[in-house]
Amino acid sequence: MARVLCIGDLHLPAIHPDYLQFCKGLKRKYKTDTTVFIGDVLDHHSISFHQKNPELPSAIDEHEQAVKGMKAWKKAFPKAMVCIGNHDERVHRLSATAGIPSMYLVDYKDLYDTPEWEWDYSFIIDDVMYTHGTGAGGQRPAYSAAMKLGQSVVMGHVHSNAMLQVLQSPTQRIFGMNVGCGVDTHHRAMNYAKNHLSKPVIAAGLIIDGVPVLELM
Repeated sequence: MARVLCIGDLHLPAIHPDYLQFCKGLKRKYKTDTTVFIGDVLDHHSISFHQKNPELPSAIDEHEQAVKGMKAWKKAFPKAMVCIGNHDERVHRLSATAGIPSMYLVDYKDLYDTPEWEWDYSFIIDDVMYTHGTGAGGQRPAYSAAMKLGQSVVMGHVHSNAMLQVLQSPTQRIFGMNVGCGVDTHHRAMNYAKNHLSKPVIAAGLIIDGVPVLELM
């Protein structure tokens, strides 16, 4: 079975300055052989459908900052699976709104120069589903999805939720894990949540030979 490190939402360039070292440390500690980014690797604040902060960089500048920040992650995790999150797909959603066919769009691998990263909406590893969780909410989104699907689920998306819940029956174990995130709460792109009572939980998840582990930074 795989030894999986599941990295939370990065929202580059609005990333916590210590999160990369935290994740590299987990890779060494648990001797992981598989890496999954749970989605929202990019923030794309500048092309958000919501209210924008006029003091933040333009779309081109934000892209350049994000790609620059991604280089260190590619070096640390040269091969990875990336669950496409709602922020990641903002370019595609915006182009669809403008009526631009997908054939004219650049693939994620090419856009971010990640030839060894596999981008898709979900992955199954050892019967565990990894997916960003777009549209999910509530107190225990990953566990609720696991109960609906009848299989273990790992999610990101909900920054203020880092949680592991396990159901053990006589014949099987099913778990739901929300892995938290790696965002910088002081970055201006995160200002929308500054008055929220629930704050982002900086964390990452691991599934080691089928056993889930949640690590807080």
